[in-house]
Amino acid sequence: MTKQILLILVGFLVFNSCKQSQDKIDWIFVDGGTFEQGKNQIIISPKGDTIKGFTSPNRLVELDDFYISKFEITVKQFREFCEKTGRKMPEPPIENAHGKKVYYKWIDENPMLATWDEANDFAKWADGRLLTEAEWEYAAKGGKKTKGYKYSGSNNPVEIGWVKENADSIFHKVGLLKPNELGIYDMTGNVGEWVFDWYNPEKDSLVSKINPQGPTDGEYKISKGVSWFYETQGADGKPLEYGIHMPEVRYQSPRETRNDGFGFRIAKSK
Repeated sequence: MTKQILLILVGFLVFNSCKQSQDKIDWIFVDGGTFEQGKNQIIISPKGDTIKGFTSPNRLVELDDFYISKFEITVKQFREFCEKTGRKMPEPPIENAHGKKVYYKWIDENPMLATWDEANDFAKWADGRLLTEAEWEYAAKGGKKTKGYKYSGSNNPVEIGWVKENADSIFHKVGLLKPNELGIYDMTGNVGEWVFDWYNPEKDSLVSKINPQGPTDGEYKISKGVSWFYETQGADGKPLEYGIHMPEVRYQSPRETRNDGFGFRIAKSK
């Protein structure tokens, strides 16, 4: 083997060692199509109050095929990303959503509590990207396999998500409850998930309805799915028909936010 060929081979191996092995991500294929985004435009609180203006825009959206990660990205996967790229693993949050000092420790199988930029950097490293809000909502609702559930895989949130009633005041390891119609886990509850889109509702009407990527600017980024922190039952103990964990709901936060309510999953185009 000549010296030149050897150098090329070494360079190739070094380059690929810095990339995420694709078999480390469990991908679910999502058959694209047209769906009604933001179908439910109201939220009912546990007290019976009606909340408006907290959902994605109501419109017919056309999406191409894509792949979505079966699980939320874990601490183990993110640590590998840090090791391969020479960046420091972030410190975990020291407070929970209640403001209580908990001093979290990173646990490999837990969802990674990432900022938006960390999530976006990981996605690029893994040869993927963050989902758009429309893609996330479509996949959460089951895509072409949808059964019309109010939540992602059930009308009863505690069957498919870690929420206030079953979470014991903390997020959980990924993939422990039932998946939705597409075989995707934890899209309801556990941790909210960053998506690509800026939160800028005044400009939603300017966005294309074919593979929309959201407004071109904004102050906050959107997360979807909401976290374990929120209630899902009314005063009668029954699941809320239109609760805050519906896939339509959008939450907006500064992109540098890191707490026990924010994780992510990734996508890639077909």
